[in-house]
Amino acid sequence: MNSIRVRITLMLVCSVLCVVVLAGAVMSQMVVRLVEQNFRDGLTDRVTAFSNVITFKDDTAILHLQPAPAEGEILEKPTELLKQSFAKSHSQFDIFVKRAPNGRVWASIKMGPGWLSWPVPDHTPPLEVWYGLAGWMALVTAGVIGVALTVAHQTTKQLKFLETMALSVGKDGVLPVIREEGSAEIKATARALNVLARNLKKAMDSKIRLVAAAGHDLRTPMTRMRLRAEFLGDGERAEWIRDLDEMDRIADSAIQLVREETVGKGTEITRLDELVGGICNELRLIKLPVRTADIEPAVVRISPIALTRALRNLVINAATHGGGAIVSVAASDGVARVVIEDDGPGIPEKFLESAFEPFFRVDPARRQPIPGAGLGLAIAKEIIERQGGFLEIENRHPHGLRQTLSFEIDVLLAPPSSDNAMERVS
Repeated sequence: MNSIRVRITLMLVCSVLCVVVLAGAVMSQMVVRLVEQNFRDGLTDRVTAFSNVITFKDDTAILHLQPAPAEGEILEKPTELLKQSFAKSHSQFDIFVKRAPNGRVWASIKMGPGWLSWPVPDHTPPLEVWYGLAGWMALVTAGVIGVALTVAHQTTKQLKFLETMALSVGKDGVLPVIREEGSAEIKATARALNVLARNLKKAMDSKIRLVAAAGHDLRTPMTRMRLRAEFLGDGERAEWIRDLDEMDRIADSAIQLVREETVGKGTEITRLDELVGGICNELRLIKLPVRTADIEPAVVRISPIALTRALRNLVINAATHGGGAIVSVAASDGVARVVIEDDGPGIPEKFLESAFEPFFRVDPARRQPIPGAGLGLAIAKEIIERQGGFLEIENRHPHGLRQTLSFEIDVLLAPPSSDNAMERVS
C-alpha cells in the first residue's frame, strides 16, 4: 500500500468513480423529472381532448367523430412516420399530422364515417433540462481536471524531490545524507542516492590521498637528485637546480590544490576591505608593483586565512605577469566585489574558459620567464568558491586583465566604522 503507483491508481479509480456517480445522480434526477412532467402533460392533454368528443348515456359512452380532420398546416415528416408506425401493426388509416393556428399539433385519423383528432405531445426538453445538462457537463469537466491536476502534482512532486537532491550537491561533489522515509519509491531513491554519496566520498578521499601521497613521495627522489646535482659543473648544475625547483613548485601546488578541496566554507565575520588592504600593504613591502584604488567597507562571512591565500595568489599573479596590480573593493546591491586589474598582455579570448584549469598556460610549449606551476588560478578559484564567492576574469581594453571576486555581503555597514561593522545585524 505504501507505493506511489498503488496510491495514484487508487486515487484515479476513486476520483473517476466519484465523478461518474455524482454525474449519474444528477442526470438521473433530471430524467425522472422530465419523464414525470411529460406523463402529466400528456395525460392532461389526452383526457381533455377525449372528454370533448364523448358523451355518456346511462352506462354507455358515445364517441362523436368529427366530419373533417383538424385544421392547420400538414406536417409531412411526422405524418409519414405515424403512417409507418400504423403499417407495422397492419392497420391502414388515413392519417394527417397538422399544426393548428394556435401552435398545437394534432393527429387526425379517419375512422369509419368521421375523423378522430388526438393531441400530439411536445417532447422538446424544457429550459431547466438544458441547464441541468450544462451543469452535468461542467461537473464531469471539473472532475476530470481535478484528477489530472492531482496526478500531475503527485508526479511532479517526485521530480521535485530529485531536483532538490541534485541541487543539494556541494561544491566538493558530495551529496548530503538523505532520510530514507516516505513511499517505497522515495525510500528506494533515497537509499540509492545515499549509496552514491558514499561512493563519491570514497572516490574523492581516494583521489586526495593519492595526489598528496604522490607529492610527498616525489620529495625523496628530488632531494637525492638535488644532492647529486651539487657534483655537476656550474652550468649544468644551474639547469638541474632550476628544473628541480620547478618540480618542487608543481608538487607543492598540487598538494595545496587537493588540500583546498577538503576545506569547507568559513563562518567568521570579516572586514573584506581591511583584509584586501593588508594584503596589498604586505606585497608592497616586498617591492611588488601593487596599488589600491577605491576601497569601500564591506563585511562578509568567510575563512579569512583561506581567502588571504587566494587573494595574495591573484594579486601576485597580476603584479608579476601583468606589470602591476590595481586593487579595488566595491559594495552594492548586497554584493561585495574585489577587482584586480593589470596592464599586461591579458589572455587570448579562446583561452579564457580554460584559464582555471590546472597547469594552464597560454603557451605550454614556451618556458615562462617567471616561475610558476600553472595552478595559481585553479587554487584561487577553488578557495573562493568554497567560501561562497565567484571568480570571473575578462580582458581589458586595449590590454590587460581584470579579475573580479564577488561575495554576498553578510552585514550592511551604515557608517564605515570598524566597531559597528564587526557587529552582527540580527
